[in-house]
Amino acid sequence: MTTDKLTITERKIAARAYAGRSRIGGLALLDAPADVIEVKVESWLPQPADVVIDFCLQRQNFIAIMPEPMQVLWSSTETGELGGTYHIRWWLKHVIPIEWVAFIDSHEPGREFSDQQLRGFFRYFHHTHTAVDDGTGSRYTDTLRFAGPFGPTIDRVILRSQLLAVFRKRHDRMRRMLSVLA
Repeated sequence: MTTDKLTITERKIAARAYAGRSRIGGLALLDAPADVIEVKVESWLPQPADVVIDFCLQRQNFIAIMPEPMQVLWSSTETGELGGTYHIRWWLKHVIPIEWVAFIDSHEPGREFSDQQLRGFFRYFHHTHTAVDDGTGSRYTDTLRFAGPFGPTIDRVILRSQLLAVFRKRHDRMRRMLSVLA
């Protein structure tokens, strides 16, 4: 297990070095600051947990469920494996380009994975995707832990509601797309 952890650590260092060379927002904190905000969005989806997690890990599905136009500028993987790195640009309100570099830092096949922003808009951003079978489909939860660039008041008043809106739209798109597979 130490070897696997070391490998992931080495991959994260390499991804951070890549992020440091890109011309986008600042390098993000790797450890959560004291003022981190947590947001959870949960939905029932019509597929078992393993299908939902595999769906989320596919690059083309990740792009398709985003409510605003998105480009993956570069990725180390098409299938979101542990240690995978993504350089992404999406357009907030179709006007403001927001870029970040994200790294898949944990993965429990068929149940959960998480990604962390290494560089981008947020000072800190960690996103965990969890799916649990419920007998007729699965309960899917996005857990976002973040700290924005403008401080905790703006995080609570503005960014929290914006993230909730974005992730609720993502869940609606996921439900529609996964219903076709049912």
